[in-house]
Amino acid sequence: MPTGPFRCLVLGREPSGESHLLLSLLEPEEGVHPCLIRANRKGDGRPDLFDEAEVSLERPRGGSNRFVRDYRVVRRQTGIGRSPQALERASRLGNLVRRNPPPPESAAVAFRIVQETLSAMASRPRPDSAYLKALWLLLKDGGWPVEADWLGRLGARATDAAAVLAAPLDAQAVEAAAVAALSQDLERWAAGEVHYVLP
Repeated sequence: MPTGPFRCLVLGREPSGESHLLLSLLEPEEGVHPCLIRANRKGDGRPDLFDEAEVSLERPRGGSNRFVRDYRVVRRQTGIGRSPQALERASRLGNLVRRNPPPPESAAVAFRIVQETLSAMASRPRPDSAYLKALWLLLKDGGWPVEADWLGRLGARATDAAAVLAAPLDAQAVEAAAVAALSQDLERWAAGEVHYVLP
């Protein structure tokens, strides 16, 4: 992992001890990496979930943990927090990528997919459809036969899936219940065929 400064997305933020937060960062060179940051930072130096940030790291002598030296917010996705559905879908996407980190050769594409999806969830309608599109793209980029196999197994529901995947978020016409069922089905396919670990 580069020491910085480098661009990243914050996919996880959890307390670690009394004075630190454990961050899970997605960066476009090597994928997902953990690092620690002091919990008492103020303002722009305090990380929030789904931040796009510029970060510099340091590793103390003799230690294996990396610590955040500098943290600068490039884009804060405040719109995600205003929608319970967007927050739930964004959190699920972040957890999915954390549990199934892309290999270094796919990290740049995975970064772009997650970056664009979080931005869409923050500012556009249908975060449920954005999640399905992101999962589809991550699997497709990984080289898995998601189109030939998963789509081919859907039968009559393949029409709904194709409509969700093809239409812009502002023009989605498939009902939310159908999109949720398709997302669950694609997750199950990923777990069974690709051995994805689901959140």
